Amino acid sequence: MGYQRQQIDNNVDEIFRVVQNSAQRAVHQLDANLANEVIKGLENYNFITYAAILDDRDQVIADYSSSPSPSDTLWLTRLIAEEIKTYQLDLIYTDNTYEGKLVVSVSNDLGFAPFYDRVLTIIVSGLLRNLSLALVLFALFHFMLTRPLVTIAQRFSMIRPEQTERKRIDHVEGHRFDELGYIVNDANSFLAALEHWQTGLTKSEQQLRLILDTSPNLVFAVDENYRFIFANNTTEQFYQKNQTDLIGQDYCDVHKSVDKEEAKALTSSLKQLDFNNPQGLTVEHKLTTASGDKLVIQMTFIAFTLDGKSCVLIVGLDITKRVKAEERVEYLAYFDTLTDLPNRNLFQNQLKKDVRRANRTHNFGALLFIDFDDFKRINDTIGHSLGDELLLKLSVKIRKLLPESDTLARLGGDEFVISMPDLDKDLEAAKNQAITLTKHLLATINAPVALSNGAEFVVSGSIGIVMYPFEDSDTEVLLRFADTAMYKAKAHGRNGYQLFEESMAAEVHRHVQLESDLREAIKKKQFSMVLQPIVNGLSGNLVAAEALIRWNHPTQGLVSPNDFIPFLENSGMIVDVDYVMVDKACAFLKELMIAGVLPPQFRITLNLCANTLYQADFVERIVAIVEGYGVSERNIEFEITERAALHRLDEVVAKIVTLQRRGATFSLDDFGTGYSSLSYLKRIPINKIKIDKSFIDDLMVDGEDEVLVESIIAIARTMKLAVVAEGVETQVQADWLNRYPDICFQGYLIDKPMTPNACRLKYMPAQSIETEPLKGSV
Repeated sequence: MGYQRQQIDNNVDEIFRVVQNSAQRAVHQLDANLANEVIKGLENYNFITYAAILDDRDQVIADYSSSPSPSDTLWLTRLIAEEIKTYQLDLIYTDNTYEGKLVVSVSNDLGFAPFYDRVLTIIVSGLLRNLSLALVLFALFHFMLTRPLVTIAQRFSMIRPEQTERKRIDHVEGHRFDELGYIVNDANSFLAALEHWQTGLTKSEQQLRLILDTSPNLVFAVDENYRFIFANNTTEQFYQKNQTDLIGQDYCDVHKSVDKEEAKALTSSLKQLDFNNPQGLTVEHKLTTASGDKLVIQMTFIAFTLDGKSCVLIVGLDITKRVKAEERVEYLAYFDTLTDLPNRNLFQNQLKKDVRRANRTHNFGALLFIDFDDFKRINDTIGHSLGDELLLKLSVKIRKLLPESDTLARLGGDEFVISMPDLDKDLEAAKNQAITLTKHLLATINAPVALSNGAEFVVSGSIGIVMYPFEDSDTEVLLRFADTAMYKAKAHGRNGYQLFEESMAAEVHRHVQLESDLREAIKKKQFSMVLQPIVNGLSGNLVAAEALIRWNHPTQGLVSPNDFIPFLENSGMIVDVDYVMVDKACAFLKELMIAGVLPPQFRITLNLCANTLYQADFVERIVAIVEGYGVSERNIEFEITERAALHRLDEVVAKIVTLQRRGATFSLDDFGTGYSSLSYLKRIPINKIKIDKSFIDDLMVDGEDEVLVESIIAIARTMKLAVVAEGVETQVQADWLNRYPDICFQGYLIDKPMTPNACRLKYMPAQSIETEPLKGSV
């Protein structure tokens, strides 16, 4: 369009150039005829609607005008340009004098007519050409693309996504290797992948179903109305219904047919479930199976959405065994497994209540501490199973004597306690009531008890009595007081009772203080070791040394072992002390090794209490101490008692054999004072026996002791065991023993216990150490 305008402008300029001279002469000469000729020449241009020549006063000399009819394109011209455009040419004489002007008006509509004709031609021809091309392309696309695509789509739609079953799309003829062929190939690859995924999904579903069906847990799901939508085998077995029978049924209604109250509780739990909480809800329910079994089920309710609907996954874990185990643990925490009586924990709680009750009611009560006399000997004689049976029957007999308000408990072993609240408000009358019941108890205990092996046993008991309440008394104090009174009863001949008196409190306090001091002694390593030499009776040469414990109290000085060793044994602290002595012995052996005066056959003998021997890690701890010092078990011997060995024979034998394989030896201490038979003695793999001092003391006085010592030596020789005689204090005793070769002596005749350094200076420099005789070393 801009080009066409320029063409009109150029045409007008060309007209001005042609007529300029003639028009200039006409105005210069004011020649109207010439001016008319010029204007008339412009009439040949159909697009000029007006032309005029004017003089210098703008007076028309000649003019021309026409009014063409409006064309069909006038509206378009008015949209894109003005309808009439006027051009003006100033007529200047040679001396630059303005003499007039030439004015021409042009109709743009007529000027644009050729352009409009050309455009119309282009448009019409373009439309015809494009229409033809479109028809050709349509036909081409239809036959080459659209129809094949429709065919491919129809073939694709015939394959169901969930059932591909190796079905594939066939290629359209002639399109195997073009883009349509690529589409078909990609579609077939997709179908193959889909089929593989479906196969995997099917397998996964089968595996998941197998896992769920083999799970011992209840696993099922319900919809928002609590209707079953899935259930595993365990659920089916729980309700004795097939899954097909459960699906669609209301879960709570299904359980209601088993137990209505349980169904209400389940409904309540389901209503508590928060669907916005991903953690779900876990609660415990006591549920009854369709077969009538009572179970404790831990139910976990987890909300999820399926097909836009709220559902609940329910997993039920059978925790019946765990709950029963927890109940059992709780029971064991408060009751004795043998007698079903309260144990120490429960009894102390009850005793506290009884004391508070006595303070509130102002009635006195009594605590009785019962211990059966010499029951350990009875256990060793008849065995632990019959011993337990005897304890059980005695506890039943005692319980029958007591009113409901009294509490009977077993503290452990053969120790029983009774709390008797609600006695008289008068102290003396209350004491008489307690004593009267105590006498009945002793008579009941003394009555023969028939055991399952057909034998009858008669036992006796010692009972300590303490009255309560009194100022600042608590359960531990009461038990200590009653225990002290019981031991006083034993000291007075057993098979009796003793009422606790204020004078006994000092003894209780002494025991409490002793326990505190001993714990402090262990903590601060106040114990030391002395050695008592053991020599060959004939040569007098050193063969071993027994390690004995000494306690140097910070304020009391040296404390006699008789004053603290029994307490260590009864309190259980002896175990720690035994390991302390092993440590000290190994440290001394290390010193001898460094000094080069440790002969390979010399041994330090160490006493072991039963509780130390029974420790589960006994062997490991001994080996750790020995290896820690870099010494050998070949220089160590352990002394044990018959009772310690026989109480847990198989366990003890296994530990002895393990240490013997590492070079240690074992001796049986205080031989002849126990109750073991020779058959048991053969089962204990000891290396040596030690004849108790009590037999050596009366060796030359009591003929029976001579015969007994001769028998012990004969047994040792038969079993190839070494023999040590303890407590040899006179030459007469030594001479009698020397009738037997290879008997070793230990006692004041040889030497008193001495410090390790003194023993080393006296016996070690010469290294005159005897070779280990017979089966084992001393």
